[in-house]
Amino acid sequence: MTDVILNFDRSAAGYEANSAPQAALAAALATWINPADRQGLAIEFGAGTGLFTRHMHPWLGTYTATDAAPGMVKRGQMLAPAAKWEIADAREVQRLGPADWIFACNLLQWLDEPEKVLRGWRKIMPAKGQFAAAVLLPGTFPELERVLPGVAPLPWHDREEWSKFLADAGFEITRAEIWEHREIFPNARAFLRSLHAMGLAPRRMVGAGRLRAALRHYDKEFAVGGRVRATWQAWLVRARAG
Repeated sequence: MTDVILNFDRSAAGYEANSAPQAALAAALATWINPADRQGLAIEFGAGTGLFTRHMHPWLGTYTATDAAPGMVKRGQMLAPAAKWEIADAREVQRLGPADWIFACNLLQWLDEPEKVLRGWRKIMPAKGQFAAAVLLPGTFPELERVLPGVAPLPWHDREEWSKFLADAGFEITRAEIWEHREIFPNARAFLRSLHAMGLAPRRMVGAGRLRAALRHYDKEFAVGGRVRATWQAWLVRARAG
């Protein structure tokens, strides 16, 4: 987890210039929160630069946006000043709670023990408290996995596992859907550069020769009108604290 935080901290300044999929995901999840319901004590974990945060305002009450990367929080304070910003790890719940709402857009897949974190979040929520999240699924970057097996940025959990994590933590799912998004890049090298700019570096190093061969393979197999595609897949979920 420490390496992930450092990656995102380093990429904070240029994050939004390379985060069209994350922005689309944040916008999709935001439509699940009715404007009339945007009130009370809210905590957003993994807020980054505020892509989701901005959609939630105006908010009636206290909205605390948090991220473990100081660089992200600094950018978020500039881009989403209506929120109260704090540097905080997703596991640091006791000092932040209580919360009527908890949001986590594009965060949970990064956590080493998400089931433990979800249990901690539930403890600071009242009965019927509301939770909404978007989490990346194994269907993300299938093209990269095809040409470079085993180097995807994350060890993915599927939606059945996430459903179990939530149930075990004491949440009742009230709505869930699969979200898919495709981005088009000039070539595979441009796609890989975008991953690095977003802090989504592959999990292990690849030799230069193997990488060049994989990029050529990617350019050939996943061509779209002289460019290439990259697929993102996420699970959008809303749940109620039991």
